[in-house]
Amino acid sequence: MSNKRKTCLLLLCFGVLLYGTYLGLIPLLDPDEPVYGETAKEMLLTGDWLSPRIYGEFWYDKPPLFYWLEAISFKLFGLSTWSARLPSVLATLITSIYLYCSSISLIGEKRARYGAFIFTSALEIIILARSAVTDATLMLSLTIALVSFLKKQYKTAYIACGLALLAKGPIGFAFPALIVALWMILSRKFTWKNIMSLHWTWGIPLACLIGLPWFIYMGIIHGAPFIDTFLGYHNITRFVAPEHAGKDHIWMYLVVLAAGFFPWVAAIPAIFASIRKWMHKEVMLYLMVWAGFIFMFFSLSSTQLFSYILPMYPALSLLAGCAVADMEESGAVPLYVKISHAFFFLLVVAALGLAPIMPDGGPAVKIGILIMMTGLGTISVLALARRRFFLFRTAQYLSAAALILSVWILFASSVSHSFTSYAIGSRLHRELPSGSSVYIDSFYRPSIAFYQNIYGHPLPEYSADKQQNARTNASEGVYLPGDSTNLRIPSGSYILVQKKSFARWPEEQKKDLHLLWQEDTACFFIKGGKPIEVNEK
Repeated sequence: MSNKRKTCLLLLCFGVLLYGTYLGLIPLLDPDEPVYGETAKEMLLTGDWLSPRIYGEFWYDKPPLFYWLEAISFKLFGLSTWSARLPSVLATLITSIYLYCSSISLIGEKRARYGAFIFTSALEIIILARSAVTDATLMLSLTIALVSFLKKQYKTAYIACGLALLAKGPIGFAFPALIVALWMILSRKFTWKNIMSLHWTWGIPLACLIGLPWFIYMGIIHGAPFIDTFLGYHNITRFVAPEHAGKDHIWMYLVVLAAGFFPWVAAIPAIFASIRKWMHKEVMLYLMVWAGFIFMFFSLSSTQLFSYILPMYPALSLLAGCAVADMEESGAVPLYVKISHAFFFLLVVAALGLAPIMPDGGPAVKIGILIMMTGLGTISVLALARRRFFLFRTAQYLSAAALILSVWILFASSVSHSFTSYAIGSRLHRELPSGSSVYIDSFYRPSIAFYQNIYGHPLPEYSADKQQNARTNASEGVYLPGDSTNLRIPSGSYILVQKKSFARWPEEQKKDLHLLWQEDTACFFIKGGKPIEVNEK
């Protein structure tokens, strides 16, 4: 077996360990994962693979590629937590192996190998590979598109752009175009001849042939509600206006990157120190533009989620692989790299220690995890300081595996009760009288629909800001399932609401409510009537 095949097999096995182990142990995390799972489930149940639905209503949030992959997974393996997450696992595994194989000719085998293993073991990559969300499929398609443009494999590049359009929308076209254009400008190649050499005259039609038919179909069948909601709200409004006011900051992704690139964060200062040297190398400049553009684009966006910068990680990982290889070959590890590596390791261990959740087994198990992480961190720091790079890389890989598997397995019960509504939905399924009318908090509704097949009614939002948003959406033709300005709940109805949301309800809305039970983060009420005695857990 060739060294290349051995590396691909190692990447595959390492990725399966990190992404696939106990994949279904923790239920889908609220609120995003169940939204995608429920939409794919309804796609399969209705037989309509073109018009996504949730709660039986048309849903114009995302293009269909990830829904299709989830629905196929459900069809093949049944409806489950792990089958909902399987497409993300496969997309990330393919990205890892593709990144290695495709970059060998660009930066050399050793740097490509280092970069691929860094990518595979980065914390944010692992988390989103284990999540039933669209980001991994977008990352895969954009990675193929951007690498293919650099390697002048234009047919592959434009096909990948079409798939990226089906994965996330307009950024599937916009990101490759803007990144390639910026690279050409910085490398002084932005001439008409070089622009024409991209073969866009047939490439763009090819990408459109793959990506546009679904959008045209949706525009014809659903008209203004689709156009105003998908293009107007989800792609334009959310970029220029915050979806979560007060929670978006220009520095947010500095924090996300510091946590998400663990245990390789110390490579980032080394990358910055190499910028001047790499500016004159076309491939390295391309990778820097790729990573930097995506980071800056979302830093300037008004709506920010930690997963948005995922497509920068393939380029950043290759840059980190080059930085580590350069240090290994020169035999010199700068002091700032040693200090930052030790600092970020201590920071992660401290964050794990101070986390308010406790693993199964209690404090003793948590202390054991902290000792293990501290030991691996110490080995990694000392190995780097003494320039024992094989031991350093091995300790890094083990640290990533130890952290994610400890959290996913030993903290499974705490995470499940704190961040999922599976137990809440199970109790609702057991104790909700047949034929009853129930109003469900929008935060819980996707999970309860996915696992329990209870759809209920959308619980009114009594926040003045959310009511104003609902009125604005209605006036602008934006259609969001559950978006309502109706504040009335009929007497005799049941109500499932988050404790923290209920605490902010106006007092007049709390009148005539009888508490039936509480479970994890939820309260369950009946409006009017007599309270039913239920034994609390």
